[in-house]
Amino acid sequence: MLTIGLVARLYGITAKTLRHYDAIGLFTPARVGEDNLYRLYAPEQLPELRAILFLRSMGLSLDSIQEMKRSGTLGDADYIKGLLQQRADAIQDEMGSLNRQLQDIHRMVEYMTNTGGIPVEPKVIEKEAFTIVGMEWHSQSSEGDIPSMWQRFIPREHEIESKREPKVSYGICIPMDDCEDFTYVACYEADGEQPPAGMTKVNVPAQRYAVFTHKGKTESMGETYELIYGKWLPLQGLKVTKGIDFERYDERFHGPESESSEVDIYIPIE
Repeated sequence: MLTIGLVARLYGITAKTLRHYDAIGLFTPARVGEDNLYRLYAPEQLPELRAILFLRSMGLSLDSIQEMKRSGTLGDADYIKGLLQQRADAIQDEMGSLNRQLQDIHRMVEYMTNTGGIPVEPKVIEKEAFTIVGMEWHSQSSEGDIPSMWQRFIPREHEIESKREPKVSYGICIPMDDCEDFTYVACYEADGEQPPAGMTKVNVPAQRYAVFTHKGKTESMGETYELIYGKWLPLQGLKVTKGIDFERYDERFHGPESESSEVDIYIPIE
């Protein structure tokens, strides 16, 4: 027979833990001394204790383990394998979530390092009215998202026959009157042609713009917009006015996942 101290030492736990398991009826000793009340365990009990401790290390509660013991599944290898697979799946999901958090943290550190409170001075230009033709996405009614709309548009770019600059595309953002909804158009500047089926034509009015350059992946473009509206425009004393803002993609854009990509952002100003 094995003493409580020896069993505790074998499994790296305390005698207090074993006494608690005994008190709640989860793991009881094979025999208790009549005179000294010492708890003694049989060697054949050890696999059950190992199973209990392992399940606890996997996050199962004592109540859950007790229910398994009552139902006879504590020694059911197939049942335990199923539990472990569920736990493995949960850990995998948690690792994915933590990995995304880690990437976000690295991006925020890079963002804070790169910006460092240094303002970017924009180019201020007066742009004449121009016409665009492309595929539109509505924030309140369209399915999917803007990147997926671009993926539908790119294979159809060739259908726009009168492109003014075939190597320059635009992402046009048109605010609605309620200021909550907007329409985004992936497009090219074109000479007033009848738009292909499923596309639209928009006349962009003449406007004064502050032009900033976003560098890096498109997924971090929101951070550049945050800096534009929250820091760079106020520091330059420039006031935003209601109008169409847009992104201009030229030969400096090497794809949405490229760290070397550059995109010009046009913000309408007074």
